[in-house]
Amino acid sequence: MKPTRRSSRSAITKNAKEVIKKNPAKPVGKTPEEVQRLVHLLQVNQFELEHQNQELRIAEAELEASRTKYVNLFDLSPVAYVVLSANGAMKEVNMSAGKMLGSDRRKLIGKQFTGQVVREDQSAFTAFLKSVFSSPAKQSCKVLLAANDKRTVHVQLEGLKLDDIPGTEPECQIAVLDLAVYKDVEKR
Repeated sequence: MKPTRRSSRSAITKNAKEVIKKNPAKPVGKTPEEVQRLVHLLQVNQFELEHQNQELRIAEAELEASRTKYVNLFDLSPVAYVVLSANGAMKEVNMSAGKMLGSDRRKLIGKQFTGQVVREDQSAFTAFLKSVFSSPAKQSCKVLLAANDKRTVHVQLEGLKLDDIPGTEPECQIAVLDLAVYKDVEKR
């Protein structure tokens, strides 16, 4: 379970009290002027902290808005997208990809994308995935997918390695384009 902000704050307050208890501050102000100067410094520090806190709240709100926008763009896109790890495991699957693959997208998370590729095209897919992770340029490949509802779908995969985030494994985003849709458009 994810810790709440309230529980995080109380844990920080508890830790601060323990540190202060172990290392109590020694009184410094012996004259009223020294006490006044210390009070002034504390007020300035309080103002600075409140200002920083306000800036953090604004940044948090902007980050949440950006995250929501990304989720809407990714999840609700009419184009099928999957995010794969370097070994081909599906890390994220949007709604269109789940529908194309004939499965609830949550059930696809963690499964190997090669399991959706017909046997004859698996070596081409493996070479494609390797090239996506070894090149900064967009890579593409055509394969036949075997959907979980027994359909087959001719697709073009367009892959691009995502920027590395320290402490996480490399990932790539793959657009899965149904070639039958494009052929229908060309016929019109």
